[in-house]
Amino acid sequence: MISSDLPATSWRYVAELPDGTLLGELRARERSPFLEHGEWHPDEPEREMVLDGVLVDARYRRLGLGRRLVTALVSGMREAGIDDAAAIAEGSGTDLLLACGFEIEARRPTALRLGYPGRRCFS
Repeated sequence: MISSDLPATSWRYVAELPDGTLLGELRARERSPFLEHGEWHPDEPEREMVLDGVLVDARYRRLGLGRRLVTALVSGMREAGIDDAAAIAEGSGTDLLLACGFEIEARRPTALRLGYPGRRCFS
């Protein structure tokens, strides 16, 4: 389901009870690797999806709702002619995406922090 209150390149899927209680949500957005890198490479897609988040209420996490939301996204991507998706995850989020067919890329992001050693910096 694509919500009309989001930009045209944003995608949102929800899992909810018949009474409208929200159980889970997936948000993603389209991007162009060409615009990001400033040049086009023949091995890169013209459009790809960036998965911003998959959230499921803790009480319902064992029902497969996260996987169903990702499956709905992949189906929508195929209909739109988008074959590639990127995501950054940790912990159980990584396990979910691996179970849904994502693969770990060789390049990895680096976690950085600015602040005094041993003290967290919050904004």
